[in-house]
Amino acid sequence: MAEKRATEGPAAPGLAVLHAEMARQNRDAAAAFDAVRPDAARIAARIRALGRVTLLGMGASHWANRMALFAYRKAGILAAAEVVSEAMRQPPAPGGVILLTSQSGGSGEIRAWFSRFPDNEDQYGLTLNRDGFLARTAFSLVAPVERERAFAATRSIMVTLALHAAILDALGGGDLAAEIAALRALWQADAPPPAPPAEAIVALVSCRALVLSSRMPVHAALEAAALTFIELARVPALALETGQLLHGPMETLSPGTALVLARPAGEDAATLTRIAQAAVGLGLKPVLFDLSGGAPVAGAVTICLPSRQGLAAQATLLPAAQRLVIEAAAGRVGEGFGTPLRSSKVTDGESP
Repeated sequence: MAEKRATEGPAAPGLAVLHAEMARQNRDAAAAFDAVRPDAARIAARIRALGRVTLLGMGASHWANRMALFAYRKAGILAAAEVVSEAMRQPPAPGGVILLTSQSGGSGEIRAWFSRFPDNEDQYGLTLNRDGFLARTAFSLVAPVERERAFAATRSIMVTLALHAAILDALGGGDLAAEIAALRALWQADAPPPAPPAEAIVALVSCRALVLSSRMPVHAALEAAALTFIELARVPALALETGQLLHGPMETLSPGTALVLARPAGEDAATLTRIAQAAVGLGLKPVLFDLSGGAPVAGAVTICLPSRQGLAAQATLLPAAQRLVIEAAAGRVGEGFGTPLRSSKVTDGESP
């Protein structure tokens, strides 16, 4: 695979930088939500008028879009989330709004998209960079916060979720008002995620590969965590929605594999409990983030989180999962942790 080419300077390395990013993600998300609401209403009105939205992004921006996807559908919108590099190589969906997400606003795929589709007036951006290409090219929601310094995305994912939440708040529909109220209360409380137990970190430090799984919508937070682990630990990680895990990839589970599960509230909790129990029987010590309020699973490392649903559940799970994979990656890499070897903070996957 071709090495990614940088489009701007290197990111700041190190565990301390990542801790600083995560420590402010709730406050920055709350500030972003409040600041962009007037512009978000304009985008929401157009989405409501057309009834369709396609969320496009790369890397962590794509996983942030996936976190928001479920809520757009709850609002009665025909919504899809795709990576830009795939979407630009197929005919665009007819009609509807396109939301392009890019923390830097300067990734190569975003530039390539507009070179191919420059004339669509229903294209909008979500970004953290007012001076970036995306904000200069399309009407954009710009989070009024400092851009992220660390290589692996943490704070920017939560802030991007806040930009989506502002649009969703203006859209209304379903029970989104209650979801967004819970999300804002979580941000305003600004409580740090629980410290991961030492045995959970050890499981990820010593593994040959990592598998993560849950049900939507909270599974999207694990997809983001998988990317963080891959980037920082340089170890394969596979995030599979629980149904996909059960359709064959359970074959990968062995004592050399680490398994991270998230047990959501509701009817899907029982399935995640059974998978955790099955993993214990295979000789694994799975890590189970529990948002259901259920009993711990014998033989698993259970990390209890507040029982929340929807957007608030994702915003609860995301920083907890981030903290686990980051601490484990730091334990694996040691010196040079957080300094990319083959990638950069802002990349151009469209260059040869």
